Amino acid sequence: MQKNTTAVVAIMIALIALVGTGLSFAYTAATSGGSYETVEFKHAEVESSQVTVLDSGVDGSTPGDERFFIIPATSPEGGLLTGSLTVVAPDQPLPSQELRRSNLVFTFGAIEDQLTVGGVAIYEIDDPALALGKVVTRPILGGSGKFAGATGWVDTTHNEDGTWVHVFHYKK
Repeated sequence: MQKNTTAVVAIMIALIALVGTGLSFAYTAATSGGSYETVEFKHAEVESSQVTVLDSGVDGSTPGDERFFIIPATSPEGGLLTGSLTVVAPDQPLPSQELRRSNLVFTFGAIEDQLTVGGVAIYEIDDPALALGKVVTRPILGGSGKFAGATGWVDTTHNEDGTWVHVFHYKK
């Protein structure tokens, strides 16, 4: 009986060590994927002439209402922000707010150097843009050119002076 108990204890210790080693490797792989690179895209205050609104025809905020825009970057390299915001959930999470889904393409200088952004953000129903001082985070869905294979996120800030800065945190 003593031999069986010793064998079972030895097997259990070996299994615990094996699981612990596996967890250690998994943690190391998940946390040591390298650091993120950053790049900024800045633009001036958005003018109404840069936005086309496509309303579903129903009064008030309704799913499918869209805003399309083309906004030039203010950096010396140039660039362009094109895309749309679509209302997907009016009166959410509060009655005065709505969720807008984004389909945003940022070009950095050359047209092939793009980062594509998606996700949703909370907007005030009566405001065409994020409130001044507000920051939202959205996922990077991919990239091309010098950003080919990019993943990560972008933090968008609507500055108090009306300008915008989008800080991309990405890995390739």
